[in-house]
Amino acid sequence: MRKSFMCVMGAVLALSSVGAARAQTAAPQTYSYSEDPALSIIAPTLVTLRRDGPKEAVDQVIPPSPGRDKEFRSHILYDFAAHKIYTQVQSDEGMPCSVMDYTSPGAPPEFDVISGAAELMKELTQDGKVTLTPVGAETLNGVPTKIVEAVSPQGKGRIWLSDQGNYPLKVLFIGPDGKEQTVIEVKALSFARPPASAFTPPANCQAIQGEATENSVHTGPPESAKPAFHITAVNLQPIAKYSGACPAHVKLTGNITTDGPGTVWFQFGAGQLGPDQTVKFAAAGTQTVSHVFTFVVDPKYGDDMGGSASFRAVMEDAQGGHTDFGVGSNNQDIAVHCVR
Repeated sequence: MRKSFMCVMGAVLALSSVGAARAQTAAPQTYSYSEDPALSIIAPTLVTLRRDGPKEAVDQVIPPSPGRDKEFRSHILYDFAAHKIYTQVQSDEGMPCSVMDYTSPGAPPEFDVISGAAELMKELTQDGKVTLTPVGAETLNGVPTKIVEAVSPQGKGRIWLSDQGNYPLKVLFIGPDGKEQTVIEVKALSFARPPASAFTPPANCQAIQGEATENSVHTGPPESAKPAFHITAVNLQPIAKYSGACPAHVKLTGNITTDGPGTVWFQFGAGQLGPDQTVKFAAAGTQTVSHVFTFVVDPKYGDDMGGSASFRAVMEDAQGGHTDFGVGSNNQDIAVHCVR
């Protein structure tokens, strides 16, 4: 199973009920910025993004924290003209760089708040079902912005939109208890051309058959290697809301059904990917599997985090591999509240 699941932007906040974006102008083609924090549900994440025309580089860092003693670092390079995506997990020397076809015209809006501003605002605002109320203006990290606010049963949401371009440069959730949680904040925004060295493809990348888009990945083995039996259903069970001491340890449980014997590889995702695991089927039937994730909430971002968990399984093929992207489950919401 390829380690490239897209982290789904989930119900991290009630800003999914914050209103419509204003009309977006054509996005610039050269820019760079950092995000601290960037969208994530597993732990505070730092992102550095650079774009120059048809090429875009995204670097992610998840620092060590209680429950996770190793820093995670990844580098993704998009070449929109060549329709390629290069992925390298720099914190894991044993994981080779990969390259595969990429058919979307831009990077996922969760990464790129400039080219993906309109799409990101749709996600944050449920296509503008709630009217935004202007509440002020502020120069945010050197950029003039207007602040808009909406109220939902879950709390208040605020978005800082740049005066030029209406890019969402900061997203803040204020819970019913008045505690604030910054979900996105863009810093060091520049529209100068980044250095060409930022877009050099990693060396010795392994070519992967299939294609990726901004919200999905599909790979597949040759027809002759496909397994004799198949997964017929994958289901992720509802996840109980957590409230207690943090780090929070949350168990994800799923069911896998096959139409015959074989080895099934499976993987849970919740902001980051769990390990590849296997379960053996002696005959057709359903088995239950699980994995425990550790969630860390940095106090400077509030006491709450939420999002969406995923679950995917793939039948081992006739060659003993599992390159097909497999069968995905329904997603389930995760909600964590830390009692300090």
